[in-house]
Amino acid sequence: MIGIFKNKIKPLFNNLSIPFKDMKDHRSLIIKNFICLAIIYSISIIAIIRANFKYIDDLGRVAGGYAGWSNFSRYTSSFLSTVIHGDTYLTDISPLTQLLAVVILALSSAILLYILMEKKTFSIWGIIAVLPLGLSPYFLECISYKYDSPYMALSILASIFPFILYSSGYIFYSIASFIGTIIMCTTYQAASGIYPMIVVLLCFIFWSKGKQIKDIFKFLIVSVLSYGIGMLFFRVFLMLPAEGYVSNSIPSISQIIPETIKHLYQYFMQIITDFKNIWLILIVLMGIACLYIATRDSTRKKYFALPVAIITFGIMALLCFGLYPVLSNPLYDPRAMYGFGVFIALMGVFIANAIKVYPAKIVCFALSWLFIGFSFTYGNALSEQINWTNFRVTSVIQDLNDLEVFKTDEIKTVQLAGNIGKSPVINNMPQDYQMLNRLVPTTFGGTDWYWQQEYFYSYFGLKNVKWDVTKDLTTYDLPVIKDTMYHTIKGNDEYVLIELK
Repeated sequence: MIGIFKNKIKPLFNNLSIPFKDMKDHRSLIIKNFICLAIIYSISIIAIIRANFKYIDDLGRVAGGYAGWSNFSRYTSSFLSTVIHGDTYLTDISPLTQLLAVVILALSSAILLYILMEKKTFSIWGIIAVLPLGLSPYFLECISYKYDSPYMALSILASIFPFILYSSGYIFYSIASFIGTIIMCTTYQAASGIYPMIVVLLCFIFWSKGKQIKDIFKFLIVSVLSYGIGMLFFRVFLMLPAEGYVSNSIPSISQIIPETIKHLYQYFMQIITDFKNIWLILIVLMGIACLYIATRDSTRKKYFALPVAIITFGIMALLCFGLYPVLSNPLYDPRAMYGFGVFIALMGVFIANAIKVYPAKIVCFALSWLFIGFSFTYGNALSEQINWTNFRVTSVIQDLNDLEVFKTDEIKTVQLAGNIGKSPVINNMPQDYQMLNRLVPTTFGGTDWYWQQEYFYSYFGLKNVKWDVTKDLTTYDLPVIKDTMYHTIKGNDEYVLIELK
């Protein structure tokens, strides 16, 4: 029975194999692409590594050594962290984790080139085109995390890797897709749109090259089932409910479509707000180039190829945020939107694979170059922010140390109000650097965000100081005991309020 089943199922993919030899014959090409990409990615994040910035959750993990991912069902991240750190107490081993993320990104990019590039030769245009996968401004937030970055990168690899097996038969491809989906869901679910985007693009490429509709449909069905079963397995057996700044619940049936449309609109409006105008112009030009190439190179009738291409890339754009738009309360932080960078990379590789489109390839080069430049700007901005933070925190601690109320051994409740905002250097940058404002977090401030306070309370060994969030000292009538150009300190023998300016 098993033999009969395999004989009937395996031929489904025999006529749909990618138009080049087995992967083993191109191992050296993949290695060359991998090495080249690893070097470029490593150089591009030097400024981020040099900043040595404890990014948001890193503040807690460095101080406490905990993992803290299982509450968001990121079990693979929790498990691999104990392996990489060699202990259940997670010490700060950066930049090893960020360099590991670079290795995973380079491997993901090399595999993507292997899958989509028709000519199996080294292509500098392909290398350039795929760079937004790891260097888009949205993934730069992911790479900023000392602890999370390798697992966020792994979510991309898990989404791309199954496609190197899709010429080996139904069984291998479907199993790899199922496992890849589970790994993606248990590392970082923001990558949930990458696998579907690649499936859609491959279906269009197959159709454009003249493959039979029935074979393309079989490939699509197998992909959808493998991915869907993986997502369902995660949803039923692994996913924990999450309600807070992000929710993984789904609206009611009557609201799911309007809510999804609203969320997609908000995502795209966020991109328009985040990205500099020149970035948006180059991305639009890439999209136009993709439609031109898809129409020009299609074996189908031209008047039919164009609308199909428009639908294809339109669907990919809608899929790039994965399942987040469907959620009741999706996440709009940059780290949740790196699927858009993968979408840009897919367009770039599609362009790089074409011939006689050098203007379009130059557009890809320009965008990748701007992203590389921005990564250095961002890394240096992080450095300026931590300098600004250390100055402001030190000023507060010195003033507290000089106060009479702190010369006793009585424990006092100390609370912060206001925040220091961004470094003056960052504030002086042009207004079109909204992306930078979103990426650089506020690092020292009051009760409106927990991570603004972690550095102050946990890293300086403050004596006789209690961190109590159950009280709101701004409502207390406390006398002013110190007033400077940077902060005002109010208090008595029991409570102290620091108002940051």
